[in-house]
Amino acid sequence: MKVTRDVLIDGMPGLYAVGQVAAGGRTFCAAASENRGGTVYLADVETGDLHEITGGPGGVMAVLPEEDGTVLMIEEFYPVFDSATAKIAAVDVAEDETGFHTAERGIAAEVPYVHRIGLLREKDGRFLAAGRLCQHKDNPDDWSTAGTLEIAPFSGKAAGAFEVVQDGIYKHHAMFIAENEDGYDDLFYGGTAGTFRTVRRDGAWVTERMIDVPTSDIVFTDLDGDGEEELAIIEEFHGANVAVFKMRGGSWERQVDIPINFGHVLWGGTFLGEPGLIVGSRGGKKDLTLYRFGADAAGRISIREEILIDEGQAPAQITVSESGDSAVIYAANHGAGQLVRYRCSV
Repeated sequence: MKVTRDVLIDGMPGLYAVGQVAAGGRTFCAAASENRGGTVYLADVETGDLHEITGGPGGVMAVLPEEDGTVLMIEEFYPVFDSATAKIAAVDVAEDETGFHTAERGIAAEVPYVHRIGLLREKDGRFLAAGRLCQHKDNPDDWSTAGTLEIAPFSGKAAGAFEVVQDGIYKHHAMFIAENEDGYDDLFYGGTAGTFRTVRRDGAWVTERMIDVPTSDIVFTDLDGDGEEELAIIEEFHGANVAVFKMRGGSWERQVDIPINFGHVLWGGTFLGEPGLIVGSRGGKKDLTLYRFGADAAGRISIREEILIDEGQAPAQITVSESGDSAVIYAANHGAGQLVRYRCSV
């Protein structure tokens, strides 16, 4: 695989969150800092032009496209876990002769310690899912309180009343959304008690625990091309292992382990026309690596190919797009303070 590396932003302290958003009918890569007063930029994916989105307090943990011209962001989640005032902001951007800028800011919801968000498309409307890391912290090492998974109806850039779907999720960190066979969204999330899946049935949220392995990040997708989804997790909170599970005999069986260091990136999906899993570490070699999978003689999933994309960068988040015979990774490389675009081709 050929990889071309382009630095879109350099010297951005606390660069943490990245996401692809639409504005004015064009696609941008949004990059945001977790620092107090940290900046948020829109990088034009075609020209590389940068537009600073002003007015926010920083502490951005997530950037989520809501609709053309509107971005949802977790704000005021400052390092390290200083997030009692965290909230979900809705930011409208507009273009004038100087470029794109903040046209309007609003608060979609006040959710202290919110660390992950996602928009769900369900039969009875759209919903905003919010994962709280915990309920309270006296210091960064205080894990005495549990987090929650909460979901609210969402429309008009504002959330309605949140329903606590699950309480007691210690070190609640993971969230992943996948379309189900009915064309609606299933929500995956996790913490020290394992990985859970919540689905919408007859106007109610129904939750099951998939595995009881401590979970920091989740991917649920077909990784070996057999038509069935596998479950991949970063094991333990920012842990040292990626575990891949396959359904066997009605239960999830661990089949692959991938060593990592301070695991912080886990992405899965179609990459250059075939399934792939991208893993990133913020410790050790601070690398970003693509894995391809196949099956061994016993039909167990196994690693077929391992491709190093970059190292020494300490990626915090990535977003991926695919077009024709090429794929693009945008990485918020926290350690280097760089937003980097990796163009990948065969």
